[in-house]
Amino acid sequence: MPNDATLRSPQPSHTLPPSPFPTEDPILSQIGGTPMIPYPGAQNERLLCKMESENPTRSMKDRIAMGILSEGLRDGAYDTVVEASSGNTAGAVALVANRLGADCILTCPEGTSRDKIGYMKAFGAKVHTCPDVDSDHPEHYRAVAQRLADEHDAFLVNQYHNQSNPGVHYRWTGREIWAQAGAEMTYLVSAMGTGGLLSGSARRVKEEAEAAGREVTVVGVDAEHSNISTAFRGDDPVPYDTSVEGLGKGGQLPTMWFDYIDEMRDVSDERAFEQARTAAQEHGMPIGPSAGAALAVGLDISANHPDARVVTIICDGGEQYFDTLFGV
Repeated sequence: MPNDATLRSPQPSHTLPPSPFPTEDPILSQIGGTPMIPYPGAQNERLLCKMESENPTRSMKDRIAMGILSEGLRDGAYDTVVEASSGNTAGAVALVANRLGADCILTCPEGTSRDKIGYMKAFGAKVHTCPDVDSDHPEHYRAVAQRLADEHDAFLVNQYHNQSNPGVHYRWTGREIWAQAGAEMTYLVSAMGTGGLLSGSARRVKEEAEAAGREVTVVGVDAEHSNISTAFRGDDPVPYDTSVEGLGKGGQLPTMWFDYIDEMRDVSDERAFEQARTAAQEHGMPIGPSAGAALAVGLDISANHPDARVVTIICDGGEQYFDTLFGV
């Protein structure tokens, strides 16, 4: 028996702005231009999901890999790319480097999921797994990446400090969000890891809203035991402890533009995982746990503000988390 969602009229299409990184490559041209859909689990169609899970490697990280590498490799100064990543950035960098004809070396910590390492190796990257040590240790995966970049005279993506991380989303993702929902949106919600996705998108949306004489409230989502939100509020740091990949950090990074974020909300690991499971099992929308955390906050805002028009960014799909979400 079809439910109400299957009987609704399709959402109106929106003309999206062109990519700031045009390409004729048949794979890379699929990055960006992601759809925005009503969340099937909401009571009305006022909670919208920007489906970054529709990018080629199922993550918004494809955008920063495309933007940073297409510009960084443009003049032919480098033939090797290096990056440190415990998550989606690694697979995205591996894909873009593959299509741009560059060698790719990636470092990741022990415990990185086999599915994510599979993405890296599938696109031909060399993967160095590093011990799980403190960030100031010489064998930390970010320190190892810096050494490898120096040894190979390679281009280091450096997503944790590179201002092109939020800059790509300012030029690209934020413009799409405004084109798709700017006429009505009142809230923008996203999980934060490096913070680049929300920071860049928020800056663009804030600027467009101001030009239109309107306001959009931007809400960042952090893990419960993490220090993005404590840094935002000026509180003392807490012991960092989360099992949600890609959510939270030990403190503020240069890629976090707090000036464009209005509030932070913390979500427990349990709720992030449960919301991701619910989205898949009850509504046919497989998403990652960090996206589950953002969706949980979007649902809270919608429940408490029935007239709000909330856009939640679904930063990645659930395909790389089936082991942790469903025990397979």
